[in-house]
Amino acid sequence: MGNVVLEKQNQISGKVVVGGFGVLFMLVVGMVLAFATGIMETLGYESRNIDGNGLTNTQSGYSWGLHTFYFAKGQDFFAEYETVIHKGSLIIHLYKIGSAPSGDTPYHQMVSQSGRGTVTFPIQESGLYRISFSGSVLGGTHNDWGYDLSYQIHWGIR
Repeated sequence: MGNVVLEKQNQISGKVVVGGFGVLFMLVVGMVLAFATGIMETLGYESRNIDGNGLTNTQSGYSWGLHTFYFAKGQDFFAEYETVIHKGSLIIHLYKIGSAPSGDTPYHQMVSQSGRGTVTFPIQESGLYRISFSGSVLGGTHNDWGYDLSYQIHWGIR
């Protein structure tokens, strides 16, 4: 009798696992289709306060969404932001996986003044990309060493 109950439990557990994978698969397929058809264009959102001296920094806030994604040639990446900059600047950087992030790529923007804006990067080569946001001592209007800023930003494809 114990073996029959154990077999039934194993069958139920197996169905739950298979059903869970089915739901996860449908969720992923649905998200890919939503992005591909343009129904959903936002890939993520981040809200942070950053205070640093150039060597170390403290951050608070939260982030949700994708930071790494595949873009096809001809798509446009966008980042809409609102920032308060006390010193330093906010760096918005999109880079292709396999290349080092640097300021001399076409997908690099430095925001040195408080306000709202939109950054758009036309994708010139298909591939896997990563977005990053950071504070920088460079580009600020103050001569102080360090950075102190806060921002809200959402990003996606168009």
